Amino acid sequence: MDFTYINDLKELDQLAADLEKFGEAHDINPAVVHTFNLCLDEALTNVISYAYDTPAEHHIYLSMTMEGDEVIAVLRDHGKAFDPLHDAEEPDINAALEDRPEGGLGIFFCKQLMDHVGYARVNDTNTFTLRKKNVPDPPEEGQ
Repeated sequence: MDFTYINDLKELDQLAADLEKFGEAHDINPAVVHTFNLCLDEALTNVISYAYDTPAEHHIYLSMTMEGDEVIAVLRDHGKAFDPLHDAEEPDINAALEDRPEGGLGIFFCKQLMDHVGYARVNDTNTFTLRKKNVPDPPEEGQ
């Protein structure tokens, strides 16, 4: 499924609805859908907030697919080149909260939550890829 958003934070509600729709269509564990929502909300917020120098409307593209039991999300934008895996500083998670600079935790959490996180800059396009296995819920006790 392919989705298009504009650079407006109001699009985050639509992102959540689109992920639910994709999850239902492919019988994806709701916990996996939730994990994608957390990570893609973070990534889309960063693109909307920082990728563009002008306030003009820009399009951001999300492709959601299944390969076997793996869910794959590819987020693309034509904003400024930014590799969140290498350009963002690693947060010091052991530092006291008041000593930590703002930001940096979103990508850290995505790396922890996803099976794979990747970035490429191809033809003036930022391409951010997230992969996670669709692990079914364990059967309830007594079933």
